[in-house]
Amino acid sequence: MKNSYRTWAWLVYADLCDIFSLHLPLSVSLPHSSGILEFFHHQLKDIVEYAELKTVCFQNLREVGNAILFCLLIEQSLSLEEVCDLLHAAPFQNILPRIHVKEGERLDAKMKRLESKYAPLHLVPLIERLGTPQQIAIAREGDLLTKERLCCGLSMFEVILTRIRIFLDDPIWRGPLPSNGVMHVDECVEFHRLWSAMQFVYCIPVGTHEFTVEQCFGDGLHWAGCMIIVLLGQQRRFDVLDFCYHLLKVQKHDGKDEVIKNVPLKKMVERIRKFQILNDEIIATLDKYLKSGDGESTPVEHVRCFQPPIHQSLASN
Repeated sequence: MKNSYRTWAWLVYADLCDIFSLHLPLSVSLPHSSGILEFFHHQLKDIVEYAELKTVCFQNLREVGNAILFCLLIEQSLSLEEVCDLLHAAPFQNILPRIHVKEGERLDAKMKRLESKYAPLHLVPLIERLGTPQQIAIAREGDLLTKERLCCGLSMFEVILTRIRIFLDDPIWRGPLPSNGVMHVDECVEFHRLWSAMQFVYCIPVGTHEFTVEQCFGDGLHWAGCMIIVLLGQQRRFDVLDFCYHLLKVQKHDGKDEVIKNVPLKKMVERIRKFQILNDEIIATLDKYLKSGDGESTPVEHVRCFQPPIHQSLASN
């Protein structure tokens, strides 16, 4: 055993010496944030210089995002009104307020007094005693509907998002099947990659007398992009593979502050961080509404098994 270990260690050592001396360069440094900014700026040159990006594309996305925000505000307003309705309806459904019991007092005695106090307000038994069959049916249905609203937590915004997801069935949103059988990494064929390029453009600081993307389009632009990413299920890939987020991580580590192709690196990173916070808040809000519809089903972790990679020589046989 000892001899086998020595032989194996010597062979590995010899291979490493051969690789270090013949094949591995003496110095290979990872690019700093300034180099990454220059590389991305060159790769995305056509997107940066696209004349209709801000005048047409961003404007259309802003309208979509504003429509989504309008629906969300209606949902929140309806939820607030629904809570008020439930509070007002509580005495008529025999839902009693909480009782404060002082030391030496009995809870059951106070509960009986409270029940007798609110008993004349309990609507369904009152209608069942004095009302017509039609009135009894209406009272029971109204009581059931009010209780079900409280239990189910019906959401109009969730239905709207589900409807929009149905529209995103064109292959242009997801791209072709990945060549590696798992996911696209470097290929720019999915929507999250296109949004990364757009985000790179509006994160570039503007001049003194120019309007920023926030001033021109507000938050509607970002709501539209993040909504499409979430509905396509690409938010995790966006977090990992986004151009701006990668630049932010590297600059946070090396602290470079240079001007690359008239783009101040530090100012751009500050803008990236601001939009990253906004994106995270939007995605968290959308996830909350989309996951609320899955409350009845037990949470299942989706695991996909992939075949191990096959060498080209074996694949050709």
